[in-house]
Amino acid sequence: MVKERRSAEQLADMIVDMMGVSEVYVSVRKDHAYGWQPTVVSSPGDSIGFQRRVDEIANRLRPQFDLRE
Repeated sequence: MVKERRSAEQLADMIVDMMGVSEVYVSVRKDHAYGWQPTVVSSPGDSIGFQRRVDEIANRLRPQFDLRE
């Protein structure tokens, strides 16, 4: 299956939209093990909890999307 290529900003926006919390800022970077990796930069409260949610969403999106460089 061919994956769609998305920019880091597009992937970050998709993750934030799926979370449903507008006050969270997510950054996406290239990762050698996973292809791309999201990081919570700022959040309203417990950033560790938000990071766990972001990682779960990224695991669901990785089979469909690659990072466009």
